[in-house]
Amino acid sequence: MESNKVYELFSKTILQGSSIKEHPLEKADERFKSTYYDLLYITAQYENSDTENQIQFIKRVMDSTNAVTVISDHIRSSGELSPEKVAEFIRNCKNMHLEIIFFIDCMLIACSTGNLNKKQVDYLSEVAASLEIKKQDVETLCGYAISILEQSTEKYEITNKNDTSDLYRHILCYTRKFVCGAIANTEKCLHFYSMTHETLEPKRVLVISNSANYNSCEIIRDTVVFENIRIDLSNMTQIHDFHIGFGCAKEVIFRSCDFVNGGSLRFHGCLNISIDDCTFTNFVNDGVFDLNPDSSLTVTRSVFKNCGYETMFQSTTGGIVRSTNLNHISFRECTFENCFAQGSFKGGIISFNNSCEAYDCTFSGCNRGTYLFFNDNGTFRGDRNKLVDSVELR
Repeated sequence: MESNKVYELFSKTILQGSSIKEHPLEKADERFKSTYYDLLYITAQYENSDTENQIQFIKRVMDSTNAVTVISDHIRSSGELSPEKVAEFIRNCKNMHLEIIFFIDCMLIACSTGNLNKKQVDYLSEVAASLEIKKQDVETLCGYAISILEQSTEKYEITNKNDTSDLYRHILCYTRKFVCGAIANTEKCLHFYSMTHETLEPKRVLVISNSANYNSCEIIRDTVVFENIRIDLSNMTQIHDFHIGFGCAKEVIFRSCDFVNGGSLRFHGCLNISIDDCTFTNFVNDGVFDLNPDSSLTVTRSVFKNCGYETMFQSTTGGIVRSTNLNHISFRECTFENCFAQGSFKGGIISFNNSCEAYDCTFSGCNRGTYLFFNDNGTFRGDRNKLVDSVELR
């Protein structure tokens, strides 16, 4: 473990930051928590005469994990820890899969003082060894600790690319606070995230995609999550609307996102697509969703504004869902404003020839097309839907 530079941001971001949400220790029992806090204090005072900042950080961890004790209890009891009690803690820590977050907490405390001396490095090495954390994982966790202390998305993403053990899952209580981008970019999972609903530069998506050309890219992972971000695709190309494709995913999730000025979101061989609390605005030259066979699309509490597909070609199959593959599609508590599908073929404004359902949805100004849900070989069912200046549901 290399020595770390002085982190001037520590007192502002880690010490005085907002509450730590969903710290993994929160669900542990009080006896285990008490020993956890004892050992954090031992880490704070090890080879360190000024522990004020570290104690404040421990207090913050205690508050976030619903401690029933106070820091003075652990300043006193930490000196009474026996080897047997520590050994029991280590066993329980591994059994409860809390060794990663405990080691990260120890590193944040130790590294916050500045450069580590040899004794502190040896101490952290012993902690890692007792927890049976592999050397490669220790190096990865050091990278994560640096990114947390510096609040650096760039350094976080560099570390995450080398995270072969999915260590990031254990430290989300810290990284969710500052990462705007790929909070997970592993072989099987891609998770874009921003706590503050920032606009994600679409070229970041291009860099991470498996293939890209002038008007589209494709992401291939088992799981893909876009959460709490805004993506405006209008500046991607001057020739065609930009398409984002998802290939062979078992699960694609969009949660609390805004998509603006896109071509379409294309799902090739994807099984389950879940969309909640999202908005789609100005998707005007293709269906918002382009589905291949065997997909299941569930959309809840989402808004579609000025989305549709207008052409003279007979392939107009749906302004929102472009598919004729009898996919299962569900809309619940959604709003559609000025959505359309027009062409020489009677496609549906929302979809054509799928197994569709719509409940508690509102359709306003959706009048350029034949029916909202046009079905020849497909099916439609729904209830409690409201239509304002819109064509029939069918």
